[in-house]
Amino acid sequence: MSRAFALALILAACAPSAANAPIDEQWRGIEVTATAVEFGAERAGRLRYRGGLELSSEQAVFGGLSGMEVLEDERLIAISDDGNWFEARLVLSDGGDLVGVRAWRTALMRDEDGEPFANKSAGDSEDLTQLADGRFAVSFEQTQTIRIYDLNRDGPFGPAVAGPRLADTESLPNNSGLEALTSTGEGVLIVGAEGGAEATTPIWRAPLDAPAPVSPSARYPLAHGYSLTALDRLPDGSNVALERFYAPVIGARARITRFSFDERGSIENVEELARIAPPMPVDNFEAIAAVRAPDGATRLYILSDDNFSRRQRTLLLAFDVIETE
Repeated sequence: MSRAFALALILAACAPSAANAPIDEQWRGIEVTATAVEFGAERAGRLRYRGGLELSSEQAVFGGLSGMEVLEDERLIAISDDGNWFEARLVLSDGGDLVGVRAWRTALMRDEDGEPFANKSAGDSEDLTQLADGRFAVSFEQTQTIRIYDLNRDGPFGPAVAGPRLADTESLPNNSGLEALTSTGEGVLIVGAEGGAEATTPIWRAPLDAPAPVSPSARYPLAHGYSLTALDRLPDGSNVALERFYAPVIGARARITRFSFDERGSIENVEELARIAPPMPVDNFEAIAAVRAPDGATRLYILSDDNFSRRQRTLLLAFDVIETE
């Protein structure tokens, strides 16, 4: 059991019960320091750099951030792979650049009974997406499951509701399972396995009300040596994917693509937007979020998982998609 997960369980035992705690009291404020990060270039591929931060905290619960959504009101909702919720507010300059993140708070994620997860394997949450009705769907990598949470109605202490079941997950490695998740906005989840051992990785299109396990309907093409870590839906209805590369000596790399689905549900029009590699700031990027920037541009945020290691960093970088040269 990780030190952060053990601490979270202790805090949960001391917290008000889900049955009687007002939503604001379910959250616990934490101090997070944001330090500006120099990118070293104005752009990477089709992405224009719009600011970046290194996030750090003395509190053990902070870290391992694996999934993220950024809402229209600049609210950031993130999850960690040891089963914690995080909420904060992005701070943008007058020109729209990312310059800070404030008002951090956290809470321990719950299972279907409204209880904290028994161990890290059970609570290994990897990605999340907001549904059209305001609820959040969360993918869990080691159990290959999806859960639905109503943060707005129940708060973070609210019990999970089981999401759609996916077929053909038995062969997925425990630590390379359901890594990426987004929604069509029409009651269908798009779920991706991490992959990495093959040139493609399976994609499921799972209706929220599917009565039976849903089989994969497409294969996402990975760059050589990369694995899929996150998905999100772009404002125009297409999708964005985040891929990760790591090898000893070489280090970490990231790749961002845009793609769509054809009428049969197959992936088409895969377009590489950027690759991020040294000397650019790069770490274990696992989360991506797409929103409209204040000036109407398509804004992408990517977030790295530091694995609770002092040798890694939690980086939050912002980019705008360059649509025309």
